[in-house]
Amino acid sequence: MTSASLQKLKSLNWESLVQSLVNDSMTKAMPCALKERKSETELAFTALVSGNLGKLVPNEKAGEEDVRRVFSMHLHVSLYTPLAFGLRKNGAHLAVVGHGRDVANAKYSDWVRMRKPLEKLRPPSATELLLSSDGDHILEGCLTNFFVLCRKDNMEEDGESAENMQKSKYCYSLELQTAPISGGVLPGVVRKVVIEVCLQIGIPVREVAPSWSKRDLWEEAFVTNGLRLLQHVETIRVPVSWNLLSSKTWQEVTWEEKEFQGPRSITTVIQEEVIKRAKLEGHPVKAFIT
Repeated sequence: MTSASLQKLKSLNWESLVQSLVNDSMTKAMPCALKERKSETELAFTALVSGNLGKLVPNEKAGEEDVRRVFSMHLHVSLYTPLAFGLRKNGAHLAVVGHGRDVANAKYSDWVRMRKPLEKLRPPSATELLLSSDGDHILEGCLTNFFVLCRKDNMEEDGESAENMQKSKYCYSLELQTAPISGGVLPGVVRKVVIEVCLQIGIPVREVAPSWSKRDLWEEAFVTNGLRLLQHVETIRVPVSWNLLSSKTWQEVTWEEKEFQGPRSITTVIQEEVIKRAKLEGHPVKAFIT
């Protein structure tokens, strides 16, 4: 990728043009997908965009047709049955099994291949694999962003008393913790909504990677992504020693486990607010039907 190609791409409103490619494909796929859809299912769309900037003609002004020539777009549509929120059996079971990603600020196809070796360390009950920088600070999941609601252990250092903390709308001396973007996590859309919701309703937010060594302070936990929106966490497993991740299989790892008691009050409030936002900000199906 040459500097000239990059400069030419920057001169275009290329993000909106790529979005146009995706929307065109969704418009073509939607009628067929709706015929296959059942009442209890939702549609899950996955777009894979690839491109070759070498196809841009040097020293010529790039336009919309150039973007369509440079980028290829493949759309996958599947049926998805969402899990009912609030049932313990529908909670996530997590296991920390690998290091954080080198390129975490965007979704890219190579990540599917790169995370495959982690599967050998997946315990049978684990529904999602977590990543950590050091075996203590948890960054994110392979497919999700990770959050904990944590009791503050530094109220005196912060100059805040428990009485002051309990003046928040929900009267809990808890804060939401999730790893910062700068720490190497995907800036998920739902992650952003969760933070906005918490700030709006008075739940303190601290963008810091939750520390496993302080797990006794964790009261609730959940994961988010664009498909499941928000799912409460039932259990988290972490290797007793970070060096055990060189093991060949999950059976060779000695695990520590933390269990949560289902979705509790604050997670439920956040989930309800996220659903409200999704309904307000989502794109109606009719927008993709001609």
